[in-house]
Parts: sequence; structure tokens; C-alpha cells
Amino acid sequence: MKISPKVLATTTLLLFAAFVFTYFQSHKPINKSTEVFVWDCVSPEFKPKSITLTCADGGWSIQAITWSSWSAQGASGNGIWRENLCQPNCAKGKFTEVRVKIKLTGLTPFKGKFYLRTIDITTNNGKDFPEKKSEALNWDLMDFLEPDQISQ
Repeated sequence: MKISPKVLATTTLLLFAAFVFTYFQSHKPINKSTEVFVWDCVSPEFKPKSITLTCADGGWSIQAITWSSWSAQGASGNGIWRENLCQPNCAKGKFTEVRVKIKLTGLTPFKGKFYLRTIDITTNNGKDFPEKKSEALNWDLMDFLEPDQISQ
């Protein structure tokens, strides 16, 4: 069976166009802030009102978040740090709260979405966090990822 040059050229052109379209759809730049998420324990979130740092027990979290900026370059906002003091134990512990500033950075691709991976948290008043931590904390919200999972 012979294929005419016209059919071959048309087929090649269509296959090339499909490849280019598919490539640019999967490698398109992030243009909208709505395409950027943050990982909150088990799910991707867009501009979440809270972020839990210790997913197993919920002992550290940021609540009542208001965002002043949100983009692929990063996000900034304010919220309330909430921490279980675990006294006498974590099940019976009381929570303490302090106002904080938060900053998200580290754009990371994961399973077809983009996430701001790193959170920096500082107290508004410059004093240390409860339990005598420093006035600043840095946390990897996606520390569960294995290096080979990034860009998937």
C-alpha cells in the first residue's frame, strides 16, 4: 500500500501540531494566582483560612488567615498561631494563641499543580513563640515528598 505524499504531509503536520499543543499545555507558565496552591496536610488549598503544620495531632496551626498577596512568586498574610502546650499531656493540653505574619515561598510542581512549599512565620510583636521558641519559624509544608516525586 502506497501513501500519497499529500496524505503523509498532512498526517505529519497534524501530529506535529498535536505534539506542540500538548507540550505547551503541560509546560505553560503560571499566569494566574488561582493556579497556585499550598499543601495543607492531605489536600491542596487555594488561599486557605487555616494551615496545620503538625498534621498528626493538630498541635501547631495558623488560623484566621487573611492574605495580602498571593502569586507564583509567593504569598503574604496574617493569622493566629495556635499551639497545644501539651501540659499535663497533649490530650489534655491547653492551646495558646499569638498573632503572626506568614510568608509562603518556594514554588514547587507536584502532580500537575504548583504549590508554595515553604512557610515562614514570625510573631507580630517580635517576642518568642510559646514554649520559648524563637520569634520565627520556618516549615516545609511538603516535607513528605520524596525528591523523585517533585515535578510529577
